[in-house]
Amino acid sequence: MELYGEVVNHKYFGRGQIVEFKNNYITVLFDESKAEKQFAYPIAFVTFLELENKTFMKEIEEDINIIAEKEAEDKRINEELEKLEIALKSKEAAGKHIKKSTLKNTDKNNIAFKCNYCDGGNSKENVGYQGVCSDATMKFNINIAKHIWCSQPESMCYRYLHGDITREEINEFYESTKSEFSKCVCYESQMLEIWSAGAGVTQNGDKKGNPMSLRNVRGNSLAVLTTKLPYAQDKDRFIFAAFLIDENYEGDNKEEGFVGANPKYRLRLSLAEAKELKFWDYYFNPNKPEKIILGSGLHRYLTDVQSAQVLKKICEIKKGTLEEESSKEFLEHYCKLKKLDSESIPKNNGGLQRILR
Repeated sequence: MELYGEVVNHKYFGRGQIVEFKNNYITVLFDESKAEKQFAYPIAFVTFLELENKTFMKEIEEDINIIAEKEAEDKRINEELEKLEIALKSKEAAGKHIKKSTLKNTDKNNIAFKCNYCDGGNSKENVGYQGVCSDATMKFNINIAKHIWCSQPESMCYRYLHGDITREEINEFYESTKSEFSKCVCYESQMLEIWSAGAGVTQNGDKKGNPMSLRNVRGNSLAVLTTKLPYAQDKDRFIFAAFLIDENYEGDNKEEGFVGANPKYRLRLSLAEAKELKFWDYYFNPNKPEKIILGSGLHRYLTDVQSAQVLKKICEIKKGTLEEESSKEFLEHYCKLKKLDSESIPKNNGGLQRILR
């Protein structure tokens, strides 16, 4: 987002122009005082500043929501750690010593990825994500949704729609780069070929373009892949695949965050099945439960219970199909890993349920 040169109004300093946006701080040169003042982005737009050009307000509001979510999650974790610290001291006083390293400070180690819609390879049995998108989906992703990679001039889909290459050339490139995430047409086009998903890159601020990491993810936790159809609202976002993160995953601190799937525990859904598995039936924004929108972030973290609820629903959807038994086995295995009782999983309590109360 390029805010340089945009005009803002301040409650006390009046009208000014943004002359720098760096390290999540914006510098404003005010007309009347001719003084430059620095403000933290994006929180300054909550209390002090107002953009005259409303074009960027949606992106700014999304960035504000992401920060609010992170603060709420950090607060929850800190509160849990404080409680554990109190319990630890209490047991030590009673002569019962336990190691802090064995305490579980959060169960929010599962992850939901926000994926651009890809109908490549779609069929009655397969939602897509195994091939190059149709022309109609390309046009939506590039011209309407303006997804970051899709709309880049170096993107093969962008080049195809602008007549630089043919459909045959883009299909040949896809076939020649199967199983090579680093060289593929796009991540989504091979997501259910590779069974891997990534965190993406930072879109704003001084770290723009830098790989994002997956700070909470653990091996043997659940990853769910979510999307929505073109022109659909985010309340209609659905889950089209789920997999157990490879047990050898040890986190990422060097490169863009990617997680791969356990070869046994992974399930995909057809489009009809996926429409029954609404993401917002299970997830909610911890800071604003009534807000049904993911914003600009490419992933969200789920609790063990929320993840088990998703797997339980998949079992219901897969009943009577060839994948009925494998979905049940997946649920039982996950519950065993997370020490949950598969027969007493609480009723889901996502954002859609909360706004109906």
